[in-house]
Amino acid sequence: MSLTDAFQRSRILTVALLAAIAWLVFSTARVLGQFEFWSPEPVGMTPAAGVVGLLVMAATILFAAVVLGAFESDEPAPEAWPPEDAAE
Repeated sequence: MSLTDAFQRSRILTVALLAAIAWLVFSTARVLGQFEFWSPEPVGMTPAAGVVGLLVMAATILFAAVVLGAFESDEPAPEAWPPEDAAE
């Protein structure tokens, strides 16, 4: 099934998944912009906390990409009915 077929069958799920990926990408960019490597604060957004947040967001984006990749898969596909072998 292609992404187009998935969108036609479940528009809400496809749009929600694409919106979640976009939100995560923008959040990742925002976190990267808040890093202060040269004068880190002892409390709040430290570089270590930012790196952990980025790793979690990257893992979530990867998972969402895998889910979108599953839309591209042709297996398992339904078999033709009636089976062509039975006609012989």
